[in-house]
Amino acid sequence: MLKHILIFCAFLAIASCTKESGSITGSWVTEIPDQPQHKRGFTLKDDGRASSINLESKLYEKWEKQGDLLILSGKNEFTERTDDVTDTMKIISAGDSTLVVEHDGKRLTYAKTGNPDKLISDFELYECFVYKTRKDSAFLHVNVADSIVTGELFYAFFEKDRNQGKIDGVMRGDTIYAKYTFVSEGTESTREVAFLKKGPQWIEGFGEVEEKDGSMIFKDRSKLKFRRGLVFKGIRCPPTLQ
Repeated sequence: MLKHILIFCAFLAIASCTKESGSITGSWVTEIPDQPQHKRGFTLKDDGRASSINLESKLYEKWEKQGDLLILSGKNEFTERTDDVTDTMKIISAGDSTLVVEHDGKRLTYAKTGNPDKLISDFELYECFVYKTRKDSAFLHVNVADSIVTGELFYAFFEKDRNQGKIDGVMRGDTIYAKYTFVSEGTESTREVAFLKKGPQWIEGFGEVEEKDGSMIFKDRSKLKFRRGLVFKGIRCPPTLQ
């Protein structure tokens, strides 16, 4: 009798350690750091197929469970290699509506969602933008953190010198004001730039400028004109900027 009790207790201990009461199939999402209004995650299908939810270049294709490990594999959108992506997560607990895992030393809590397609269609997050006509093009990479703006800017206009450099500035409401430090034909210069946020796009503003301390700055920011400015549309960032 004592032996049976000990075996039963051992079974209960093992069961409590796994903390797994539900299936892990379904669509799981967690908040994106610094952007809690957006979610990202993955879908695990019964047949072993998988898909990504708002994971930029990661395209999950299949999944498997080995003990307490969840293994997701797929490809990188930019390289199209089927063995590019393999993420291994340790399952801490799995319930009907919550999945807790450890990945790269961090503990993440996922919630089950029944409508992942809505999350994808509502999600528009770009950090890279392009302006393009038949002969002219420009590229803008923007990173905004606590109203501080950094990034890269590049212009390639027909029959004009190309220039490429970095931006460093602030976000005031829906407008970026930044110092653009660039190199053109081996010479470094600095000028002020401004971009107005309009939906998923940025529109570059123009106005009268003057020289101050070796830089060209706007005479009056309140008189900037965006109506005919360059319109930068969102694209996925190239791998070198991810």
